[in-house]
Amino acid sequence: MISTIPAIDAVLNLAWWLRWVAETNPPNRGEAVDAIIRVTGLDPATRPPWCAAFVAACGYATLKDAWPLAKVAGCVSLSDDAIAKHLRFVLPERGAIFLLWGPNVQPAPRFRHTGFLRADLGNGSWETVEGNTNAGGSPEGTGVFMRQRKFGPDDRFIHWWK
Repeated sequence: MISTIPAIDAVLNLAWWLRWVAETNPPNRGEAVDAIIRVTGLDPATRPPWCAAFVAACGYATLKDAWPLAKVAGCVSLSDDAIAKHLRFVLPERGAIFLLWGPNVQPAPRFRHTGFLRADLGNGSWETVEGNTNAGGSPEGTGVFMRQRKFGPDDRFIHWWK
């Protein structure tokens, strides 16, 4: 008998399982990291940031063509696609993709990091799983990590399952 689990659980389980992924040829390179970047069609040799590619790789590997979002490597492109599909929201929910706003990003403010919301921890804190971060929460890290984050008023959330 084949068992099925909800799509949100399936995507989050894969993202959680990928916590072993680490850059082995930094920055933004390594066999597993290169495979994640290739999902978006980019050449890993260009060493692009890969947090959005991690989101795309988890979604597409789990749901294939049922994954509703474009396989993109940038947070701004991910946000634009979610807006076009009416999937971007202000409030977080379990399973959502978060978009961290970077008010001081140059040359202009924009979304700077992304990942998945795994669990509401209360008091405005969320457990996340995200690629291209580190234990300190950098948007330019060294692997896939579990984190605890609080989100600000300019951060947004993609409810990809709606």
